[in-house]
Order: sequence, then C-alpha cells, then structure tokens
Amino acid sequence: MSEIQFLNVDLELESKQDISLLVADLKKSAVVLHYDKDEYRQLARIESKGEVTSPDKAINHLCELIESCSRAALKQWLSCSKRTFDLGFESGTSPKCFNQALQVDTLLRISAIGAGVEITIYPVQS
Repeated sequence: MSEIQFLNVDLELESKQDISLLVADLKKSAVVLHYDKDEYRQLARIESKGEVTSPDKAINHLCELIESCSRAALKQWLSCSKRTFDLGFESGTSPKCFNQALQVDTLLRISAIGAGVEITIYPVQS
C-alpha cells in the first residue's frame, strides 16, 4: 500500500528574453534541474536545496531567493511569461484524506512577486 505524499516544489520559468542572470543568481542557493534555451525562448526549472518538508516552506524559501536576486536578475524575472511554483505530489491509496496548506502570508508573497501556483500529481510507482 502506498501513501500519498508531498514531493517538492519546482519553480518553472519561461521567457522570450535572456534569463541567464536570474538562473545564475538562483543557482547559488538552489538546484537548477533544467535550463534550456533556443532561438524562441528560455526555460528553467529550479528546486530548493536540502530537504523540504512542506509546500509552504519550499515556496517561502524560493521566494527568499528571488527577493534577494540582483537588480538585473529581477528585471529578467519580470520578463518571464511563466513564473510558476509547481507543487509535486505522489498519489497513493492512503491515507483516506490528505491535505497540505499554503498560509495566507505565503499566498500574498506569491502574488507580490507576480508568480502563480500549479499542482502536479504523479501516479504511484509500481
């Protein structure tokens, strides 16, 4: 029997502009899972370093990193057409009910930096 569980929060970025300074600033205290660029756009997926126990804590940590970026990196942040915190969960058969909360202050912080929230549920691994 597998349990439903929170996995992580990925910060997903997409821009038609250069975001290399932003990625470099975030890389100092986070893990860059993916960074790709072509002639049309740049994509990045970034995750907190270390163990994260809740979506709320993970998002707040990533917000701190964004808020501490250089002025040039923040300008690139604003150029992104996608700035999304993707909350990852693994599905399972127990418990009967599972929930994770985002605090009001966290939601205000997400809004203040112009980001959104998305939820991804991964199937149980057989």
